[in-house]
Amino acid sequence: MLDKVKSAAQQVGLWLKKPERLLDLTGILLAAYLVYVTWSFMGPLDLLHVILAGIFIFSALKIVYELTVNRINVPTLASGFFERRKMVEIVQRHAPRTLIDLGSGRGELTRHIARALPQAQVMGIENRLFPYLQAKVYQRLFGPKNLEYRQDDFFSYDCSAADAVVLYLNTKVAERAGEKLRRELKPGTLVVSNRFALGGDWAPAEILQMLFKAKLFVYYQNPKVFAD
Repeated sequence: MLDKVKSAAQQVGLWLKKPERLLDLTGILLAAYLVYVTWSFMGPLDLLHVILAGIFIFSALKIVYELTVNRINVPTLASGFFERRKMVEIVQRHAPRTLIDLGSGRGELTRHIARALPQAQVMGIENRLFPYLQAKVYQRLFGPKNLEYRQDDFFSYDCSAADAVVLYLNTKVAERAGEKLRRELKPGTLVVSNRFALGGDWAPAEILQMLFKAKLFVYYQNPKVFAD
């Protein structure tokens, strides 16, 4: 029993070292405080109290999900602000006609890229239903028109038409994705991976150091062939 407690404490410690987790916890504490204040000064059936309580419960469940069920899977959290901005800059320099986001989640990165590249066709591939539906509904309501989403396992999705690929996965999945992309991508295709290096024989053209020890790995498929 003691070993299990120690193991759980270590997992919590590792989890808390990630800055985005601290932001989540800060949001939960703020939500809890607002719920308390609302409860003190308003009735429990007040609309504001219900909304704040809903935010608190959703955030708490999200923390529990990331810490337990999704601990070894692809993160559902969005790319950080600075990483996202830099990824958009890199993609803009490459000016692709077709871009694919493998594991697009709720679609924050794809929306920014699609707005920055109105001439490009941007596709987000997301396997999980709820993030996919969130992204799909948001796109239907607010655009942009050059963005679309597909619910699919990206390992079965053909990426050969892409001029650029972006991804934010985890170590194990990034290794498999590297092998898939090496087989499918045409020469010169840009690949930008947030935080995790690709598997296979990929050699990064750049490794960009970001805040909080985050890294962006920039690759090109067969750059020598492309240069010729």
